[in-house]
Amino acid sequence: MTARVRLLFFWAGKDDVGNGYIRRGTSSADSREEFFQVLFGSDPEKAPRAINRWGAGTEIAWHRAPLAVPPREDDVTASAFVGFMKSSRGKSVAEIEGELKNEQEPALHSFTGILSRVEPDRALSLVVRLESDTDFTLHQYELAAPVMFDHMQSSDLPVRSLASAGRCSRAGSFLATVAELMDLAVAGLPAPQSRCYVHDAQENTLTLETAAPVASLPVRLHAADRTPLLDTTYPNLLELDFVSTHKLTGKKVYFTILAGTEGPLRGVPVQIRYQPNWWFQAVLNLAPGNPAPDEPDAGLPLTLAKHFPFAAFMPGEAFSVPRRPAPPKSPRSMDIPSTGTLAASPFGSPIPWPQKYSAQISAGSGHTAETTCSAPGP
Repeated sequence: MTARVRLLFFWAGKDDVGNGYIRRGTSSADSREEFFQVLFGSDPEKAPRAINRWGAGTEIAWHRAPLAVPPREDDVTASAFVGFMKSSRGKSVAEIEGELKNEQEPALHSFTGILSRVEPDRALSLVVRLESDTDFTLHQYELAAPVMFDHMQSSDLPVRSLASAGRCSRAGSFLATVAELMDLAVAGLPAPQSRCYVHDAQENTLTLETAAPVASLPVRLHAADRTPLLDTTYPNLLELDFVSTHKLTGKKVYFTILAGTEGPLRGVPVQIRYQPNWWFQAVLNLAPGNPAPDEPDAGLPLTLAKHFPFAAFMPGEAFSVPRRPAPPKSPRSMDIPSTGTLAASPFGSPIPWPQKYSAQISAGSGHTAETTCSAPGP
């Protein structure tokens, strides 16, 4: 990860301030179950001011038929997402500075978790906030995840719901929608293309605004001591400019993906650029030469069988969050209310969570099992 800050008329930045990875694959038990897993953010041991901002999540999409490349449109019958991130509400340099100061003094660290499900005729979402005495980093996912998931399971907050007749009828969530548009662009479908999707039981539209060929992309990155970290050139890419628009508020989020078009990098993001506001930009670059783990689920940001026994967001006729005995609450723990009504009916006919995943989407698809992002740059 490279981070940049705009100083009036130019950008100042630093390489190697964080890292992460993206994984995509299918269930080894059912080729109709597709998953996306992400974990990335800043590394406080490397980032300026020891900034610690990161997140992790898993999205699962259930398809009508085994996956195909390019994908079949509107083939997803249901999807679910679970994840959490180190919270930040700062919208300016001054506000970020204030957050960092507050984190130092009371030693309280905010994490926000979300559990959501989308079907063609309804969507459900539970959002909780955890105030932790421990400032978990992206290297401590295996420690932070059980704490966050226990907190989510014991939450009595209401569930946000969306069931209007005129809502977006697609069941694919954000990551699956990005992947669909990226695959279609690599397959030759011209831009612009738009797809609606639902996240946090709220409607959005994702638009692929432009898809431009890039003959070559040189990437040269350095550590703090100027030691070279990455010096390579990616040939024959597509530069894909996306914008996500919230239906009610009109808020827009822009990001760019440069994806490979041939060989083992076909359909794989080799660079991701995200600029949430005018003064900050983060860039992630693919670190080449990282082999896939021997075990399909080794190193995943979310091992479902171990940490996520919820059946509530699986396909079925009703919704509930199965409860386990709540862990002892820290005197500093706090929930943020969400909107909607609490559904308490028992869940019917759940489909078990997939236990293991294959390393690739499908034979010959050209997708790699893992995209590791480290020290990206322009």
